[in-house]
Amino acid sequence: MMLQPTNRKAYFMKSTLFVSTAALATLFSVQASAAVVAVMPVQGVNLTAGQCEAIGVLFTSAFARETNVSVAPPSETRPLLAQGRPAPAVAAQLGASEFIDLRAVQLENRVTVAGIRYGKDGNAAPSLDEMDAAASRLARSLAWRQPVAYGAYPAAMPSSPEAESLKASYPKAMGIKTAMIFPWSRNRTYEPMISLQFDGRIGSRDSFIEIGAGAAIPTSSSGESNAIEMGGIFAELGGSMFLSDGAVAPYLGGGVSPRITFISSGYNNGATCAVYGQAGVNFTRDSRARLYTEFRVSQYLLGIGSDGYYDYNSGTYSNSGDRIYPTEFSLEFGIGW
Repeated sequence: MMLQPTNRKAYFMKSTLFVSTAALATLFSVQASAAVVAVMPVQGVNLTAGQCEAIGVLFTSAFARETNVSVAPPSETRPLLAQGRPAPAVAAQLGASEFIDLRAVQLENRVTVAGIRYGKDGNAAPSLDEMDAAASRLARSLAWRQPVAYGAYPAAMPSSPEAESLKASYPKAMGIKTAMIFPWSRNRTYEPMISLQFDGRIGSRDSFIEIGAGAAIPTSSSGESNAIEMGGIFAELGGSMFLSDGAVAPYLGGGVSPRITFISSGYNNGATCAVYGQAGVNFTRDSRARLYTEFRVSQYLLGIGSDGYYDYNSGTYSNSGDRIYPTEFSLEFGIGW
């Protein structure tokens, strides 16, 4: 069907209006999504220009996805840098409040990528987050088929509700722990003990609260030696703080352990309490199954009373009412899910 001249003119005007509206909408959309962070071109060593460009594209996409903000890629910052403008001026022109410098080095078959975030005034942003650590977290995520663990960003970086929710909901670990325990006190000899307990850890990726309950028994109960034999049931409540951000992370902590102690003849069974300090290492911090080991020192606060013994020479009880306050050194191994 042929359009009449009048219809052709109306059709042309409608098409022009539609195209103009679409162009204006696109322009306003671009202006409305001004970059919050600008990524400078990757500075590579032993890498081709294409490889550096690929690293920049991958990083820009990952950073935008992780922070949920608009990120200007190297393809936008490179032309402005080529005009002789410094990086802070380029970031300001793009409306970004921060910019990132990336460096990549290839040594044999390994490529190491590091990044530094700067404010728009050119000062380094606090809490430097190196790409090497981020790459490790990504590798662990793919290897264990788990979500990438939350990594804290500086306060200046806008944070999405999703990231805050992930930080707050760092998964707890419920599992078991076993230990080899060596009691000690002056002028006393003790049989070592072994223990098995429930162990639960609840908290963030930076620290955790630990709750537990279990039982301990002496390794020997022959009664042929003069060593004191101890055992019993116990509970634990404590907390620890990690000392690093890696997947293999050391931690320090302490807590309190109420217990009911059963002890060899000559001493009173009953309730007592100890406090402990511990130093440990979590070997699989970002995996669903977390393996850890720790060294612990526990000190009894409530002593264990002595019944004493009857001295037939004097006709009296000796050591009656004495109390012992053992110190326990233990090596512990646990796993939680």
